[in-house]
Order: sequence, then structure tokens, then C-alpha cells
Amino acid sequence: MTAYQSVHDRPGKLALMMAAIPGVDCVLNQVNTAFGISVSGMSLLQLVRGALILIFFFLCARVLMANPTRLKQVPLAVPTGMLLIGAAISKELCETGTVVVVGIVPYGQMLYWLLMWAVVVLLCSKPPDARVILIGIAAGAVMTAASVFLGLAVGTGNFYRTDAVQASAGWFETAKMITGVLTTGGVVLLFLGWRSRSWYFPVFAWLVFSACIVTYARAGTVALIVSLMWLFVWVSIWGRQDSGLAKRFAILGALLCIVGTASISPTQLFARWNDVEGGATAGSGRATFWKIAVDAFAEDHLFDQVAGQGYSSMSAVLYDRYGDDIKHTHNDALDMMLVGGIAGCMWLLLFIADLVSMVLRCPMSSPARAAAVAILLIYLCHSQLTGQIWGTDSMTYYTLSLSSIAVLQSAAHRERVHGPQGCAAKSGRMIYTDLPA
Repeated sequence: MTAYQSVHDRPGKLALMMAAIPGVDCVLNQVNTAFGISVSGMSLLQLVRGALILIFFFLCARVLMANPTRLKQVPLAVPTGMLLIGAAISKELCETGTVVVVGIVPYGQMLYWLLMWAVVVLLCSKPPDARVILIGIAAGAVMTAASVFLGLAVGTGNFYRTDAVQASAGWFETAKMITGVLTTGGVVLLFLGWRSRSWYFPVFAWLVFSACIVTYARAGTVALIVSLMWLFVWVSIWGRQDSGLAKRFAILGALLCIVGTASISPTQLFARWNDVEGGATAGSGRATFWKIAVDAFAEDHLFDQVAGQGYSSMSAVLYDRYGDDIKHTHNDALDMMLVGGIAGCMWLLLFIADLVSMVLRCPMSSPARAAAVAILLIYLCHSQLTGQIWGTDSMTYYTLSLSSIAVLQSAAHRERVHGPQGCAAKSGRMIYTDLPA
């Protein structure tokens, strides 16, 4: 919700490439799902992301070998997460003598967003870099929303036909992994357009928020409602002096509510919530398989409770006891409890602490704090209601957007302390204008 401008500086080539990844991922993800392209048993998406993992690792290694002290810049969740992944794979290899390829893929997805986060923190830490990455995130969310509405128009991507709703997730493999993209992208759009008088930012924000609703993924709906409630509270208390964007956003929201009420029946709108009081089937079976996860952990040997049983074992336990191949528990805390044991739970707390630390860098009265808290809430809702750590797209959106917002807020703080000319003198080339108080 703030505009940062540079007079003499431009984003680096690496930052431009990182900013392009959300859009490229959006396209490749859907091409991969629609055409099922594979090479030697690996999908097109897995091949591309595997290559990117190697590139990210090389970039991080080169920086840290040249200056090992820069490791302190990297969030603690990154190196500890990599250690956790290595330990889980090693444990599975020692116990079974082999590693199932299907079980390796989730670790690779987690490694992908961890390394991408590290690259951005280490090599894209200037304000122009941060801003272009946020623009890339916003563009990726708009592209995702466009796919959702196109899918709705042609009748594809409805994962909830049995609930008698007209939903769509475009050509993505699942709806639950794109709602984090949509909600985070919408908040980023509002952040970028906070000082702007243009209607484009609120229009595109509502486009991606509406797409989130159209998916009918309940975790996304909860995250959207919670984040919008927080933004309303922030604007009411701290943002009233600069509420032009908020007013335009509210006007569009009121119009959309009127149109939505006229075009969608309440029965369809709340159809997916009918099983909330369904006992064992509540939450699409979560009431059952969450209990299975807790029971499985309680029955484990002490060593497995401490070090975890790995992703493949978790999936096998859930399949054996639940009767359906749901892969994971749809809850990050339970997933890490089974995959990494107590060590995994500690890592998850450390990861959340890293996110919170980025939020706390922003003063409460700043638009950056408003956006950062909203994104943190979006992650926490998705984390506990549907699970996110195995989803590359959504996790890159959470981590990269918070890191970039923190960079821009630091630039704003330096300008308040040193003034525009002082900032230019300190950096030799940077001048920031239109920064929030």
C-alpha cells in the first residue's frame, strides 16, 4: 500500500527473472495439468522446478562461499528446513533401503520455495528489486484469476461438483493451492496501489478475491474473510488519513456484493459448508483423518515421535486407516508432526517466527504492516485448514511478498531518518519518494 520510486536505480536482471517466475509458474502449472507432458516419468513442471532448484542452490552457494557471514541474512527456517529434508530422506533410506520417487517430490517442492526465498533475501534486497518482485506476484495472481474465470465460463476445473456448486480452479491441479496465490496477490495489489489514485489496483484486487470465492475452496474463503476484516480494522484505526484506495475498494466491494447476491443463490453459496456438523465427515473428512494423524503419532516409537516417520510413511498410514489416498493431513502442524516429529514441529514454529519477524519490522501505522499482517493471516488460515508447505506456488507468494514488503519498509525508515538526499548519499544512487509516514 505504498509507492516506492527510484530515480537512478532499476531492478537487477536477477530480480526481473525472479519476478517473472510467478507468471511462468502459472502457465506451466496449467499446461502440465492439461496435457500431462512427462519425460522419463517426471512431469514438465517437475523438470523445470528441478532445474531451478539447482540454479537457486548454485546462486546461494556462490554468495555464501564468497562471504559466509551473509548466512545470517537468510531466515533460519531455510537452512534448518534443508537439514530437516535431508534427515527425513536419510532416515527413509536407512530404514527401507530405498527412497520412493513419489515420496521425494514433496521434499523437492519444499526445497524449491526455501531456496527461492533464500535467493531473494540474499540477491534481491534493494527496493527496486523488491518492488518488481511484488509486481510479478501481483501479475501472477491476476493471471491465475483470469484462468479461474475462463475455466468457469467453459465449465472446467470444478472439483466440487458433488456439492452442486458451479466452481472452477481453471486448469490447475487443485483449488486449495491457488487460493493462497489469489488472496496474497490481492493484498499485494492493494499495497502497491495505496498511494495511487487509479482504479486499476482495487479493480484487479477484487478480480483475484472474487476468483478465490469462485474456487469454492473453504480455506481460501476463510483466509479472505479474515484478511479483509484485518484490513478494515487497520484502515479504521491507522489508515483513515490516506483512505482513498480503501474507499474505492469498498465501493467496488459493495457493487460486487449486490451483483453476487442477485446472481448466486444462498443455497449454492453455502453448499460446501453443509458438512461442518457432519461428525466424522466434517470438513471433507478432516474430523476423521486429523484424528488418525494424532493417533498415529501417539502410537509411534519414541524415536519416530522425535525424528518423524517421513512423507511416504505418513501417506501410507493415512491411506491404510482412512481408505483414501489423501497424501497428507491437510494441516501443516499435523503434517510436520508425522513427517518430522517433534523436530518438524519445532521447525514449523521457527518458520512462523521468521514470518512474524518480518511483519514486526513494519510499524503498526504503516501500510506495510497492514499488508504484512494480512499475508501472515492468509498463510496461517491455509496452513491449519488445508496445508501449504508442500505447495510451491502459494509458499513462494507468502515468503517473497513478506520479504519484499520488509525491504521496502526498511527503505521508508531510512528516508524518514536521513531524508531523500541522505538516502541518495548513503547508497550513492538511491532516492525514494512518496514514502508513508
